[in-house]
Amino acid sequence: MDKKQTFNGILHSRVFYLVIAAFVALAVLPLLITDNFFLYVLTLICIMAIYAASWNFLANSGQGSLGHAAFLGIGGFSAALLGTSISTSLANLAGTSSLPIGAASVTILVVVLLVGGLISAGIGLLIGLACVRLKAWYLAMVTFGFSVIISTLSGQFDSFTNGINGFAPATLVPTKFPTYILVLTFTVASISVMYLIMKSRMGLAFRAIHGNEAEAKMIGINTAKYKLVAFVISTFFAGVAGGLDVFFLRFVQNEIFSPANSFLPLIMTVIGGLGTTVGPIIGSIFWVTIQQTTTGPYFTLSLVVIGIVLLLIVIFSPKGLAPLFQKIYNRIVAKPQSKEAKKP
Repeated sequence: MDKKQTFNGILHSRVFYLVIAAFVALAVLPLLITDNFFLYVLTLICIMAIYAASWNFLANSGQGSLGHAAFLGIGGFSAALLGTSISTSLANLAGTSSLPIGAASVTILVVVLLVGGLISAGIGLLIGLACVRLKAWYLAMVTFGFSVIISTLSGQFDSFTNGINGFAPATLVPTKFPTYILVLTFTVASISVMYLIMKSRMGLAFRAIHGNEAEAKMIGINTAKYKLVAFVISTFFAGVAGGLDVFFLRFVQNEIFSPANSFLPLIMTVIGGLGTTVGPIIGSIFWVTIQQTTTGPYFTLSLVVIGIVLLLIVIFSPKGLAPLFQKIYNRIVAKPQSKEAKKP
């Protein structure tokens, strides 16, 4: 009964309506601004938002990762290899050169994205079982080392992964707007699931561990169990983000395991607001926009701008941009209310 009431409460909550409104607005936006570059940036923002949110979810349980690119890459390679293999086999059975794009191909893509996330989570489970009792930054160093190992193994088994030169996965969904809608759906669903988990009893345990692990143990929380669960969930969504990234860019190679990709979610989360729901979204908007608008000869400039912003945020707004935007929003909302209150 309690679960039913909680579910009904969520369906009638302000947050739920805001999520629906945001989804509809973002779905319609590319129809109003018919620019391919805008659509490209918007799609990339959605993918990076999932990736950053997965890292932020892990951080909310008092853990850190400096090798999240390993799980991004595992999910990406797994989805690409599976999707290509299945579509090729079905095309051969049908006697065609490629699998026609339609409901079947989109279903295959959704399935391989989820399978890629599960494979990433399975590897995360193994890593977590071995290292979950480590302190936050010791675990972070282990994940960083693991990303280097995975990248090396991918190169050693290049005949299977084609990771050195890279390869283009099979096209399973139409490009541009249909791809964007698929990515947007996964983004809203992924971030909503992580939000609901953090609002549940499990999320309460995560926050307790993040606040003080020793005290969490004293009140009866199985810290090792909950940290492992958080690690597995985080790696699942990182794997899903990797699969979406690969099928969106239509290419995957070993570079996906690079240290730069491991630091990306950390940077985006710190910029947006560590521990907040909207922080990773704000950070991904900032990062992708700066990166994509200052490419080519201005790439060095983009790194300088991002570096300066990071320094300013750490010094003047350690909690990121999300609390700052919240203060601005509260002031804007409070002014009309205060004027109405003064009226006789």
